[in-house]
Amino acid sequence: MFGGSKSRRLGALLCTVSIGAAAIAGCGGDEDEGNAKGPTGYSAAGEPPEMFLERLTKLLATARTAQDCRQLVPINSRSYVRFPCPAVKSLRRSMKSFKVVDTKEYGTGAVVDYKSGKVKDGAAIVLFVGTDRNWGISRFGIVTPPSTKTSDGENAESYEEAVGDYMTAVRERDCAAYKDAAFITPGTKPKDVCSKLFAATEELAARLKAYPDVEPRYEGGNAHYGFFSFETQRPEENSTISVIKNGNSAVVLDVAPSPTRRQQRALQKLAREQAKGGDEPEPEKSQSKKAD
Repeated sequence: MFGGSKSRRLGALLCTVSIGAAAIAGCGGDEDEGNAKGPTGYSAAGEPPEMFLERLTKLLATARTAQDCRQLVPINSRSYVRFPCPAVKSLRRSMKSFKVVDTKEYGTGAVVDYKSGKVKDGAAIVLFVGTDRNWGISRFGIVTPPSTKTSDGENAESYEEAVGDYMTAVRERDCAAYKDAAFITPGTKPKDVCSKLFAATEELAARLKAYPDVEPRYEGGNAHYGFFSFETQRPEENSTISVIKNGNSAVVLDVAPSPTRRQQRALQKLAREQAKGGDEPEPEKSQSKKAD
C-alpha cells in the first residue's frame, strides 16, 4: 500500500555525477537476486546495459574532437546526467579503467555495479529505458555496496512508502513534503528545489490528478534500489520510478519516461520474430520529453 510519511535525507551515501567535470571527478575522480517482474528473458531496451556502458565509457575515454562528441549528444539529452565532452583528463583515465562487475534489470530500470578509478570498492549506475528503447542514465557513481545479487525482501515496503510519499507530495503540490520524499542533489541551491525541481513535476501532477485510482506497479529491486512503473492512458504514457534505500527508509531518485507495457509486448513480439530469422527492426524514434 502506498502512503505514509517519513523524513528522508541522504548523507554521504551518494556521489552523484551532474553537470560539469568537477562533479564527475568527485565520483571516482582520477579516479539472493531481486524479484524483477518483467517478461522473462526479454529486455525493453535495444541492447544489454553493459554494452551501452561499454560504448559510453569508451567514448568518454577517447573523444577528443567536436565530431567525436556528437555521439554523446543523444545520451545526454535523454539522461539526467550530463557528461562533458571532451572529458577532462582525470575522467578519461577513470573511464579507461571502468569495469562492469554485474548488471540486473528490473522492468524498465536497471542497476549496474562497477569499479573505476579510485572507487576501489565499487559503485553503481542507475539506468532507465527511454521511449526509444535506448538506455538513459538516472544516476552515475552512487557509492553503495554491490547490490545486483542481493534481495529486496526486507526493503520493498520502504520503497513503496517512498513512492507513495513522493506521489502525494507531487499531486498535492506540497514542496515541503517533496523535499523529504525526493533525492536532492548535493549542492543544489535551496531556492531551486521548489522553483525548479519541484516545478518540473507539474506534468506528473496532472497525470496523478487525472488518474487518482492508478497506483505505481512494483517491478522489482534489491537491497539498495527499487523500481516502479506508473502507466496511464489518453495519452498512453509510462514512467520508470527509481528509488534508493537510505537507512530504514528510502527516497525517489527520478521519474523518467519509458515504453508502456503494450509497447513492450510489441517489442517482445518483434524480438521473437527476429530470433526466428528476419531483418533487424529499426528502433522507434521518439521526441518525448523527460518526466520528473
